[in-house]
Amino acid sequence: MNVVWFRTDLRLADHPALTAAMQSGQPVVALFVLNPEQHEKHGEAPQKFEFIKAHINDLIPRLAQFGVSSWVHEVPTFAEVPPLFERLIETHEIKAVHWHRQHWPHEIARDQAVAEVLDQAAVALHQHHSNYLLPPGHVRKNDGGMYHVFTPYKHKFIKHLKAAYAPPLPLPKAHQDHAVTQAKPVPVAFELADWPIGEPAVAQRVKDFCRDQDYAAERDYPAVSGTSGLSPYLAIGVISARQCLGHALKQDGEPAFTSTWVSELIWRDFYHDLMHEYPRLAKHQPFKADAVDHWVDAPDLLAAWEQGQTGFPIVDAGMRQLLQTGWMHNRVRMIVASFLTKLCLVDWRAGEAHFMAHLLDGDLASNNGGWQWSSATGCDAAPYFRIFNPTTQSEKFDPDGTYIRQWVPELAAVPGKEIHNPQAATRDDLGYPPPIIDYKAARQQALDWFKR
Repeated sequence: MNVVWFRTDLRLADHPALTAAMQSGQPVVALFVLNPEQHEKHGEAPQKFEFIKAHINDLIPRLAQFGVSSWVHEVPTFAEVPPLFERLIETHEIKAVHWHRQHWPHEIARDQAVAEVLDQAAVALHQHHSNYLLPPGHVRKNDGGMYHVFTPYKHKFIKHLKAAYAPPLPLPKAHQDHAVTQAKPVPVAFELADWPIGEPAVAQRVKDFCRDQDYAAERDYPAVSGTSGLSPYLAIGVISARQCLGHALKQDGEPAFTSTWVSELIWRDFYHDLMHEYPRLAKHQPFKADAVDHWVDAPDLLAAWEQGQTGFPIVDAGMRQLLQTGWMHNRVRMIVASFLTKLCLVDWRAGEAHFMAHLLDGDLASNNGGWQWSSATGCDAAPYFRIFNPTTQSEKFDPDGTYIRQWVPELAAVPGKEIHNPQAATRDDLGYPPPIIDYKAARQQALDWFKR
């Protein structure tokens, strides 16, 4: 039999590993390995783990319809995965194993250890590329080095992408003549009402988005449904980046390659490529060697920020949205990150960890890249003197206060522009906290501090 080890690729279409295994003509088994303690060690959100399990449960019967059996095993950490493969090889006639490459240090070490087990048992290993538009290391400067600025990276990336583009793989051809064994469903602790489960629902979501969206015009307004809402599904591979690009090309033709939305998909590749090139980024180290590496110890400011009690309505709205839904609008992510690192001078790593602990779409490279960008410590980062004014950002991108009223309900009745910075008396009456910092003073302090 051929075993396909599903990881961050919880789908059937555009799945090179599954397609290759099914083309072998041998019986195919889908393997899912849950590592709850590893998930905790990586600081990932509990709801993300439940999201993964819900999608495994969705896949099991759908795989059976294609003639694919399924196994689900749980071992605490990555260290127990190689022994698991030893047991599977001892009890089953496994001829080959297929998986999609992963590129973070712990995952690389795990896969190398499993590869050794397979080699000793004379089991063939087939590694495939998936989930990103291009494999890491594919786009490089003329001297062979990694780009440190996004725009020239993107220009060359698009050239390579056009030259190498192939449509996403269709659903594999079903096996009709193999007995199928289905794994039992995995217990799921809680449901995520705002996020439909399953590849078919996500396929419909991306079709609707590509047909109806005006992404470039609407993406910065958090009260508008102007983004795709696909990031949680991309993070665990319910849909691939290549499928997203394929839908965009169907809708808009070749101009889709240079569209704003596809540019955001390329940012995702850029951060992934950077972390693959510089593994220290996965170890809480700043990209810039001369970046600020000591920050203000301000636990009260950090706690107020985490709880959405800063007294800055747009910041608090974003932080409460994160706590309640496991997601936050991208414009607001930039606002709250700038607030924490540049106005409160709190270590970006505290914000990175808090996001990862709550984000349904938590992605190691993208989360790290975004926080280092915001804090002026990363590659192609916002300069230290670019400091978002949360009030003017709020006035510009949530002009009617609709987003704030949704997530900070105590301010729902505040009229007009006052919603962006309520008066002291209004705050007292409504039980909303005063600002935890003075913006002008904090901005000047940050400029002086970063210069030093």
